Parts: sequence; C-alpha cells; structure tokens
Amino acid sequence: VALSIALLSLVIFSSYAFVQPQHKYHRTQTSSLCMSYTTHQIHQATLANKDDIIDRPTAQQLVTNILCPPNEERARTNAGVEAFGQDTHAKVITKDDPRNEYTYGEFPFDSFDLLVDLAAGYLDETTTQEETDGKRKKMIDVGSGSGRLALYAGLTRSDWDVTGIEIGHQLHSLAVGSLQRGISEDLFKPIDDNNTSGEEAQISFYNGNILPGIDPYFQNTLCNNDTVQSILSEANLLFAYSTVFETDSLQSFNPELGAMVLSSKWSQTLASTCQNGVVAVTTDRILNPDHGWKLLDRMDVDNPSVWGSVGYISVLQK
Repeated sequence: VALSIALLSLVIFSSYAFVQPQHKYHRTQTSSLCMSYTTHQIHQATLANKDDIIDRPTAQQLVTNILCPPNEERARTNAGVEAFGQDTHAKVITKDDPRNEYTYGEFPFDSFDLLVDLAAGYLDETTTQEETDGKRKKMIDVGSGSGRLALYAGLTRSDWDVTGIEIGHQLHSLAVGSLQRGISEDLFKPIDDNNTSGEEAQISFYNGNILPGIDPYFQNTLCNNDTVQSILSEANLLFAYSTVFETDSLQSFNPELGAMVLSSKWSQTLASTCQNGVVAVTTDRILNPDHGWKLLDRMDVDNPSVWGSVGYISVLQK
C-alpha cells in the first residue's frame, strides 16, 4: 500500500509536546531551531554530578522540554527525510522504499524502559560475574536519530555507557547540539576529543555507517567504518527502533516465530561485529536466527505512532 506524503506518520512517526515544567534544571532561554553541523562540537560527555540521581519522569521532562525541545520538532522531522532529497515534494513514497530506514521516529520513553529493563535482566543472566566485575556495561542505540533516547538512557542509567550511532548528518548534528545544551544546563560535563580529563565517556554520539561498504545516500560521515565496528564490538546491549528497517529478501516473515525478519545486512553485520552474548532489542522485526540470534522474549508496548509495537529481545550465540 502506498503511503502518501500526508500519511508519512507511519514512517516518520509523531513527536510529542509537553507543557514545559519548572524544576531545578529549567532555564528561560530558548534554543535555535537547528545547530550548525560542525566537527568542533563536543560529542562525548559524562554526567555532571554522578551522585545526583534523576528519576525517570524527571528525565523524560528534561529531554522533552530542554534537550530536545518542542521548538525543534520541525527540524527533527525535516532532518529525518534528508535521504529523500527533493523527492518528498515530488512523488508518493511507498512502504518498500529503502530510504525509509533513514527516517526519524520518536519511540515512547516508557516503552523504551520496559524493553531495555527486560533485556538488561537477560543480560545479567547470560554474563558471568567475572565478565562484568569492575566493567561498565555499554549500550548502543543503533540509528540514534536526534539523540533523544540515548540522552534519556544516559540520564537514567548512570552505571551504563551509552553511545548513539547515526548515519544522517542533520540528525547527528541535532543530537550533538542537544548534548551541548545538556552541558550548558549542567546536566553533563564535556569530554574533548583528546580526553585530557582521562574520564570515560558516559554518553557519546558518532556520525557513521553501521553497515559495511559505502552508503548510497550518506557517503561522507565523520567516523570511518572501522571506528564504528570497534564501538559495536564492545557493546553489551543494542537497541534499535527497527520498525521501518528493511526485511529479509528471502524470508520477510518467520511463521515459526510469528515475526517479521530483519534483512541479513542487519542481522549478519551485527552478528559478525558484536561480541558473543550481546543482547539486542529490536522493534517490530526480529534479528534473523540463521545468523546466530536466539529470540529470548517479546513484549507488546505502547507506540501511538504505529498503533503499538512489539519489542523483541534476542541474544547472540556464536
């Protein structure tokens, strides 16, 4: 079924606007609609006060109203169709258009928490004390968009290192701009590229291609593929809002598991790069078991943009 531009909510999804609350982090100044894209922006940080525990409802309001504010909603939406160029003004976009993978969507915070908490529980079951002793867990947001979920995860999970990897130039720029805003609001403390402080980054954003080869729409990213693969190889938990990711060309639906199957370019690449035992959260598509991904669990979660989603929890066994 073709999706007209007027119905792009199934692809680009909806944004959420809340009344801006008054709290100790609130400042009255407003932000520009879009930060300029530059390599000189800080893309790594730590929590400014690691002892200052931010509860999840407060963190949701901080991200929604300050870090990724409503006045940037149009900028986020426009950035999400960067791969389409001028085509969004010229023709109907169909559901099988490969550029749908690059579009921007905002997954609900509460649904994210439910799925990540479920996955973290399985991660604790599949790793030994020796493997985790003294090591911080690493979470990667695959296709992190404007950084909304990665920033939220960084604020609410101080014992994790959270990395967002996004191929889109404009979306990555918005994520870095939001991180800079968090630094200005004393939520984060910057780490420069030379890491002169010696601290390990708790929240990072990288502009790069997770898949091997040259991407047809984003050929010049800030990070080369080797850097991205190195980051992926250290992940303990992956999160991918994969609702519009390409499905497998040979078997788009697995009747045995009752789920749509992600393309082998995703399942195989992540399996070959990530370490054994990594736990992955995907939405509305499963990672292909043929490449070593074992489905552990599934959960129906709220997602108004597509009338609900199914989250799948898989572990890599190779």
